[in-house]
Amino acid sequence: MWLPLASPAALVDFAHYFLGKDGCFELYDLQGKKLVQRFNAQRCATRFAPCSTFKVPLALMAFDQRVLTNEHALYRWDGTNRWNPNWNRDTSAADWMKYSVVWYSQRITPQLGPEKIKDYLARFDYGNRDISGGLTEFWLGSSLKISADEQLRFWERFWTNGLPVSRQAEDLTRKIIYLETSPAGMRLSGKTGSHVYDKEELGWFVGHLEGPAGEYLVIANYSGPRSPGDTYPGLVTQGICRQILQVLGLY
Repeated sequence: MWLPLASPAALVDFAHYFLGKDGCFELYDLQGKKLVQRFNAQRCATRFAPCSTFKVPLALMAFDQRVLTNEHALYRWDGTNRWNPNWNRDTSAADWMKYSVVWYSQRITPQLGPEKIKDYLARFDYGNRDISGGLTEFWLGSSLKISADEQLRFWERFWTNGLPVSRQAEDLTRKIIYLETSPAGMRLSGKTGSHVYDKEELGWFVGHLEGPAGEYLVIANYSGPRSPGDTYPGLVTQGICRQILQVLGLY
């Protein structure tokens, strides 16, 4: 029988893992319906742009409205060479999520239209619900803002079938956000988010963890000076979460 190395409520030196960045972290026990870790409560309650974590509610909307019908739903590349080579090709819904393809999102939002998007955001109770930044830009460091606390509430509803969308929309969205299974058998699903503001960067990770040690939601973000190299801030955040989960015996 596999046993966790430590209790999820164990003390963690979060500052060590965030390496001086202004970060927050939340771990929620879905089965016990309780928050077992919350680092930097003030930041957890502060709203930031969701960046590419918005692809998760957007996928729910698109599958619910049948704008996307399955994980193979394909949009043709327009031939424009973008900085990320993974974006320079025809893209399926699964690859949209895997490679965080911005232009794919920007094909979906006009098809949904502003009124439907605003209605979904209201029913999802998703952050400040503000799409005034433009139909193809509002989540990209623009008008839409959401806190880690609000992300947690949204993800709790998502993983307990509590959102006003079809079960098929939930199942398909869960399918395309699967990331990996740890050596301990914990299945991780989730989405990163990244944005660079001049010399500052914002990183997000929002995820779901399930396996022998239980079922949890993990939410984290940070702001700080631009990291050296081309590493996405969202991937940095995902890495921080993975390290903390390992310390807690959940990965």
